Amino acid sequence: MSLDYPSIVQADSDRVVAALAANRDGVIPWSDAWTVKDCARHVGGLHHVIAQIVAGRPTASFGVFKTLVQPDVDDPALGPWIAEGTAAMVEQLRSVPADETAWSWWADDQTVGFWARRVALETVVHRWDVERGAGVAIVPTDPALAADTIDEYLDVFVGLQRVLNTAPGAGETAHVHCTDTDGEWFIEFAAPGERVVRREHAKGDVAFRGPAEGLMLYLWGRLPADEAGVDIVGDASLAYRWNELVPAI
Repeated sequence: MSLDYPSIVQADSDRVVAALAANRDGVIPWSDAWTVKDCARHVGGLHHVIAQIVAGRPTASFGVFKTLVQPDVDDPALGPWIAEGTAAMVEQLRSVPADETAWSWWADDQTVGFWARRVALETVVHRWDVERGAGVAIVPTDPALAADTIDEYLDVFVGLQRVLNTAPGAGETAHVHCTDTDGEWFIEFAAPGERVVRREHAKGDVAFRGPAEGLMLYLWGRLPADEAGVDIVGDASLAYRWNELVPAI
């Protein structure tokens, strides 16, 4: 199924703004520092910057952050500012072909399409953060969309963090399996700093099985396995070592 990333961004950004209005001082449960207003401003800042990166392609980069003027987290204008950045970014993503060249920090994908997916999935996770922190009803994440966040996490972020941190590895393997939608991955930590991901069913030393949204929240460190509805089968010691094998972002 093809995902409409601009529509996803718009819908979840609207929910971020609504959660901000409901309880801007709510605490993000997994963080020692972030509140709803901090997380919401982060989302707004990213949207403003990505809009400029796409508009200024192919040379515009995260250097744009240096010129970004952000409202204070307690400023009543924060919500409208987030909405403004989202609108600008969605307009760019809808008007520019996904295969056009644009700078990104991921060497394997230097296209506008990378940013469409990246910003949509970032907004999905942070929308969950602010709704949980604000104490409002949490909108369930569509299983296919949640599976896409898992795919990006295992492919892009696991690869990035292992390289940046020269994370250990001596052949450990894991199988990740969505139980409510298509989505299976086999990942091997063959050597320090390396990882191999295959989108297939294969037996790993440990398996993580559960609904796609639960797996997304577990892998991103939002919920423990039991609360996320994730079953850990096999060598549970690898689950305890996960942050060693995949350093936290």
